[in-house]
Amino acid sequence: MVHGVPCFVAHRGYPALYPENSLAGIRAAIRAGARYVEIDIQLSRQLTPYLCHDDNLKRLTGHDTYLTSLEDDEINTLTISCPDVTCSAGTEPAPIPRLAEFCRYLAQYPQVTAFVEIKSESITRFGLNKTTDAILPIIDVVRTQCVLISFDWELIALIQSHQMYKTGWIIEHWTNEQSAMATRLQPDYLFSSIRCLPEKLDQLWSGPWQWVIYTVDDYATALDYAKAGITLIETDTIGTLLAS
Repeated sequence: MVHGVPCFVAHRGYPALYPENSLAGIRAAIRAGARYVEIDIQLSRQLTPYLCHDDNLKRLTGHDTYLTSLEDDEINTLTISCPDVTCSAGTEPAPIPRLAEFCRYLAQYPQVTAFVEIKSESITRFGLNKTTDAILPIIDVVRTQCVLISFDWELIALIQSHQMYKTGWIIEHWTNEQSAMATRLQPDYLFSSIRCLPEKLDQLWSGPWQWVIYTVDDYATALDYAKAGITLIETDTIGTLLAS
């Protein structure tokens, strides 16, 4: 990464043109030149990890049900549509992929790093140990390409105790308490929504981590952040920004 130059992260694949977290969208992002992708993980009732942001599937599938309460066979019948009616490339609904499918695909592209967000709903339902036990063995084949991230600091601490994985913690608020927790955790990456950042970016917390922000969809704004020292930037429009 070059200081002052944005390095874009494909947020949930390529949701501007494809269903979010779909393999089709992830493939398109990597074909467009993405070297970083971000995905979300929820666990099924059988503790199978799936690429899905929401536990409640109403927004994504039209079914008012919870992925964490469904059997794998039920999840496999569901599809996610592109949310924007103006989408042209991704109008075909896509199945909800399993983490194992994603890892097999990622292994073909060793230059790509995946930020794997473990969602809080699954942690709450199944607990820290069951959640990590369900996910870590699956990513083992691409462990060096993955960074495990979460809002849950206890999960990050548990993963760090294995001393095998890169980690990222997602902050919720710009507070002294969150700053102290970041210092305590010492993650490899620190994630923040652009809405949480201080007005003056020279006030960013210093530490051994790299900052990653989300979500920016125009190049001029991304360039401003990069000039301020935040070069890893998540975007929904990965192909457009990489071509800028």
